[in-house]
Amino acid sequence: MNLSKKKIIVSVSLILLLAVFIMALGFTGGTEEVFLLNFTPTIKEEKLSNRQVYLGGQPIGVEVRPNGLLVESILPVVTAEGVQTPLADSDIKKGDLLKKINGNEVYSSEDIANVISQVDKNNIELSMIRNGVPYTAFVKAEKDSISGEFKIGLSVSDATDGIGTLTFIDTKDGRFGALGHPISDVYCKDGTTAVNGFICDANIFSVYKGKKNSAGELVGNLVKEVKLGNIDTNETQGIFGNYTGDTSGLKKINVASCKSVKPGKAQIVSSAFTGIPTYYDIEIIKACKQDKDKPKGILYRVTDERLIKLCGGIVQGMSGSPIVQKGKLIGAVTHVFLADSTKGYGTYIDWMIDK
Repeated sequence: MNLSKKKIIVSVSLILLLAVFIMALGFTGGTEEVFLLNFTPTIKEEKLSNRQVYLGGQPIGVEVRPNGLLVESILPVVTAEGVQTPLADSDIKKGDLLKKINGNEVYSSEDIANVISQVDKNNIELSMIRNGVPYTAFVKAEKDSISGEFKIGLSVSDATDGIGTLTFIDTKDGRFGALGHPISDVYCKDGTTAVNGFICDANIFSVYKGKKNSAGELVGNLVKEVKLGNIDTNETQGIFGNYTGDTSGLKKINVASCKSVKPGKAQIVSSAFTGIPTYYDIEIIKACKQDKDKPKGILYRVTDERLIKLCGGIVQGMSGSPIVQKGKLIGAVTHVFLADSTKGYGTYIDWMIDK
């Protein structure tokens, strides 16, 4: 997805992680019989039966900053003695989180340069985290022959941004949910789900259609001047935070538990192509029985010829598009199959509410 962005990422191209998760495996198809067991309503389900939210469907820009700096790559440093790679023998990998240098917290490339300029160049201690587990790496800084600065040859990013779709805003407390899946590169790197960031308006000006073995995408840019809310949580079922935009023109809709979802007709809601919330027909092929927070609860296929003509079915950037059945919000789009862009998965709204 091509996005307009300021220089918030150091020595790395924009990470397009806010799009629909792509399923590389093919879809075998066929009709599958689903048996829904009798059950006793849980407390959460009883709460959901009386809940109303504002319906989303509009594309949003998203910018998220992790609690540290994400490692992008190990780089060489050109010195007077030749090319050196200070971290060549380290275990540091792409996706690790840099938290501190010699005990000093770092949040930008400028922080790295400032700390290195003030510490012993031969004994630099990096406090790292990989998948929630802390570890320490040691490195000797080398003097760059061009800039004259001491460097450790580490390329990092301090933010990730892109385009996704708003799912809902809670009428009760103004909390919003979007995407239906995490922004994976900043998810749980420090063992928590806490992040800093914001959602904003997005300008969609084109679309690449999805084709076999090639996911399509919404093409647009973030309108960062129009902030819509603050992100504080990035976890398995999406991004969440407090909505600060105008809700006066948004439709209210009742929420339904996963226990009520059944194979058959449903709709995906998106305003990406028309500028207003538009309902597109889908068929739910399978409603997986789930008793706890899990992805891939709803297997669906797009049947609406309008949406197929517009983009081929589901494209990157539509993550979070609301799924509605019998007039109630039941979930959000999360995955699309590479082999067939009319088919994909959604998550149940149960796992997105109250985050």
